[in-house]
Amino acid sequence: MITIGEAGTVTDDKTVGRVRLAGIAGVLASIAWLAGDILLLGKPVASAGLHPVLGDYDGMSGVSLAAMLPASTARLAWGALLGVLTGPLYLLACWHLYQGLRPARRSLALPPFLLLISGFAIAPFVHGSFFYWGQAVKAIDASGARSAALAALPHDMANVLFTAYAALMVCWVLGSVWMAVCVLRGGAAFPRWAWFVNPLICLPVGGLVAMLAPGTALQGAQLSLGNLLLFTLSTVVLWKARPEAGAEQPVPVAARGADGAEGREASPA
Repeated sequence: MITIGEAGTVTDDKTVGRVRLAGIAGVLASIAWLAGDILLLGKPVASAGLHPVLGDYDGMSGVSLAAMLPASTARLAWGALLGVLTGPLYLLACWHLYQGLRPARRSLALPPFLLLISGFAIAPFVHGSFFYWGQAVKAIDASGARSAALAALPHDMANVLFTAYAALMVCWVLGSVWMAVCVLRGGAAFPRWAWFVNPLICLPVGGLVAMLAPGTALQGAQLSLGNLLLFTLSTVVLWKARPEAGAEQPVPVAARGADGAEGREASPA
């Protein structure tokens, strides 16, 4: 039996099982998104010399499009769908993270949950939009047409895509900082030493793995690798966790008197 739930309450085995399953859901979602990233962005990048349309893009946009141009429509479609269809699993996984924070005061535990789940709610739109963006550039490249209207279309798509991408990153960064503060203050199911179990720390590690991995398969999988690390760590840490003493919080205790009436009293943590 582990203590995960409202401050000071001991949850039953079913609740503990749900917390574990929600963590596993995050791991499974990350694996599905990793496969989707490999399908979307894992091809060797196309040459700008063979595809003049790539000359209009640079940086992250240019690399992403250069990886999608050689890919088939079916490959891009499955890459996008793997992320979109498994997106709800990430929302369950956010609930799992919340359970690791809930024994702390609600004012500390709730804001990071809302920020993180907002970011993960935006993420399927970003992931799925790569399909439409890539297909638009592929069609322009194959047709050889070079009108101003056609040239503007992928740029407009990219602006919307990366605006949403920026919004989810802001949510994750702010949620991560708040989550780390909550854990470091104590009183959460996450032990203090697990303050680094958050996207702000795990995502750069995922980026490093993608950069050091041989070949091109993982070149666009930074976020999925980071989330896989995040939910693997959180699931392991919360598998048998108890909230630490530290944060000042009320601890409700339910007691049943001799006459069968139920009373409540509060004592400091």
